[in-house]
Amino acid sequence: MPSPALSRYAPPIALLAVLAALAVGIRIYTHASAALPVWQPDVRAYEKDRKLLTSELGRAPRIWEPAKAPDIVVIVLDTTRLDRLGMYGYEKETSPHLDAWAKNARVYDQFRADGPWTLPSHASLFTGKWPITHGAHGVPLQTPQQAGPLPRGSATVARALRQAGYRTVGIAANKAFLDASWGLSQGFDVWLCSQLQPASDGTFDPTADRMERLAETALAQKREGSLFLFLNFIDPHTPWHLRDGYVREPERIRKKTLPGGSAWQRATERMMADHQQSPENVASWSEAYDSEIRFMDEQLGQLLDALPSLGIGDDDYVFILADHGEYLGEHDLIEHSKDVYEQVSHVPLMIRGPGYAVGRDATPLQHHDLAGMILAAAGLPPLPDSASTATAGVQVTESYFARKRDLANPTLATRFDRIRRGFVQFPHKLILGDDDSAEAYDLSTDAGETTPVPDAPWVAGLRAAAGAWQSGQVETPTVSTDEPVNVEALRALGYIQ
Repeated sequence: MPSPALSRYAPPIALLAVLAALAVGIRIYTHASAALPVWQPDVRAYEKDRKLLTSELGRAPRIWEPAKAPDIVVIVLDTTRLDRLGMYGYEKETSPHLDAWAKNARVYDQFRADGPWTLPSHASLFTGKWPITHGAHGVPLQTPQQAGPLPRGSATVARALRQAGYRTVGIAANKAFLDASWGLSQGFDVWLCSQLQPASDGTFDPTADRMERLAETALAQKREGSLFLFLNFIDPHTPWHLRDGYVREPERIRKKTLPGGSAWQRATERMMADHQQSPENVASWSEAYDSEIRFMDEQLGQLLDALPSLGIGDDDYVFILADHGEYLGEHDLIEHSKDVYEQVSHVPLMIRGPGYAVGRDATPLQHHDLAGMILAAAGLPPLPDSASTATAGVQVTESYFARKRDLANPTLATRFDRIRRGFVQFPHKLILGDDDSAEAYDLSTDAGETTPVPDAPWVAGLRAAAGAWQSGQVETPTVSTDEPVNVEALRALGYIQ
C-alpha cells in the first residue's frame, strides 16, 4: 500500500508527466513542420529562362509552313511511379489534377519503359528503337564515359516532324541526361536544358512551377503552322525537396536518411548490399517522394487547364507519360537505373487526341511504340527500322549495368555489374541476366514480384520468346559523347559522387 506522502504527490507528478509528454509531442510536431520551407515561386530564375526561351524561339529557323496539322504536346514526368497516381489506384491523394485530366483521356494500363532510367527511355521515345538497337544506355565501370549517348545522325521523331514543317521545341528539366551532349536534342529547333537557371534556393534543376510557365510561354509564342512541344518535369527525381503543404505527414520524415543527408549513403548501402532495411527510412522516402508528385501535379494542373486558351484544342494531341519509376525500398533498392522490376518498368501513359477514345486500354505498349504514334498523329509514317511491341510479341525493359556511383562502390558492384532484361507477356514476367540470373513472376497475383515461380508451366514459353527477341536484334555499340557532359548536373542528381 502506498504511503500517505506518496499518495499526496501522485496527482501532481502524473499531471507533470502528461504535460511533459504533450510538450515533447508539440515540440516534435512543430520541429517537423517548421523544418519545411514555405514554397515561393522563383520569379528571378523564371524571368531569365523566359528571356532565353523567347530569344531562342525568335532565332529558330523555319523550313516551310505546312498546312495546319495538329499540334502535339508530349509531357514526360521523370521518375514517376504508376502506382503513386490516383488514376492507377493509389489511395493517398497525390495527383488530383492529373486524375481529373485522365477522366477524359485514354489511360493505358500496360505501358512499360524501354529502360529503367532517363537516357535509354527517352532515346527509345525519340527513335522508335529498343536500347539494344539505339545504343544509348549504361556502360561498364571500366568504360571512361558515364553512358553511351544517342549516336549523331539518328533518325528521330523531332527530325521527322521538323522536315514536315513543324516547329520543334524541347524544354527539359533533367540537366544530367537530357543535356544536348547525350544526343537527344537532335531534330529540335529549340532545346533548353543545361542553359536553364539554377534556382535562388540552390535547387539545381528547374522545378515544376518554372517548367509550367516556360511551357505556357512557348505555347503563347507559337507562330503559324504546327508545333511539337516536348516537356520534361523532374520533381519526383532525387534529391527530394520538402515543402510545407505538400508533405502531408511530416512526422515520417527522417532528414538524415534522405538524399544529401548525413546518413543517406550508409542507410542505402546497408539496404542494397546487406539487405538490412529500415521501415522508418522507407516510410520517410515514401513521404518525401509523394510530396514531390503532389507539387508537380499542382503545377501540371495549371498547364493542363491553360492548354485550350493557348490553342491546344480537341483536334490536337497531348501525351503524358513517365520515362521510368522509382524504387523506394522494394527489392532492397532505392532510386532507379539498377534493375528491371515493376516499380521502375511499369509506368503511366495517358493520351488525348483524335482517334483516342476516353477509357482504359490494356494494349501492351512501350516508349518505342510512341514514336510511331506521335508521327501518326501528324499524318507521317514511322521512322525507318523502328520497333513494334506488337510484332515482337513481348514487352522488354533493358538494364545495362547501373550508375557509375554504384558500380564504383565495392559493396554494390557485384549486384549491379551486369545486363538484365525483363520480358513481359502479361501477366507473366521473366527476368534474365547475362550473369545467368533468372526470375519468373505471375504479376496477376504478385504485382510486387516478391515470390518467384521458376517452375510455372508458362516459363519455358516466355523464355523461348525472350530468346527469339534477342536473336532478332542487331546491337549498336555505344559511342563516346562528342561534347563535354554536365558533371555538376550528374552530381546534383546522384549519378556520381
